[in-house]
Amino acid sequence: MITVDHLDGATFEDYPTAAARSAEIGFAAQQSHALTATEGCAPFVAIGFSNGAGLAQWVAAQRPTDARGVAMVGGGIPMRHLGATWPPGVPGQVHVTAGDPFHEEDRELDPMVDEHLQGDVEQAGGTFAYVEYQGAGHVFNDPTLPAEYQPEEARILTRRLLEFVADVG
Repeated sequence: MITVDHLDGATFEDYPTAAARSAEIGFAAQQSHALTATEGCAPFVAIGFSNGAGLAQWVAAQRPTDARGVAMVGGGIPMRHLGATWPPGVPGQVHVTAGDPFHEEDRELDPMVDEHLQGDVEQAGGTFAYVEYQGAGHVFNDPTLPAEYQPEEARILTRRLLEFVADVG
């Protein structure tokens, strides 16, 4: 297992500060870092959380023969926003809470964001699953974020991700 740290080990007290750091680094630099960090891992299932979901999608698109699946926790984005295409035959899953404020923002910008991503996956021959959990946490599986952490949903997410990896592995 490889964990890609696209923010260079930094932790943040709030999302605006994290977003500012991410913008400072730049998404292209984060993409390059993620691709380099995963070079020795094949085959793989890419799992990304929050901003890392888009990076997981992008890495899978760059290494289509090695990608076995992509799970996006906190929402995924249509591939056109990444300047890439979904890897052929690779399944994808999106895991979000019903009231995730960031996913709601994505839907305000593009009301069909989930449907567009589903179309990307299915047009490439992959299966798509959209899993919505109760609650409103963005990173609802992280116990270090007490305002967002949802232990029961986190347990269900973990089980589903392990099943996904086993199924596509």
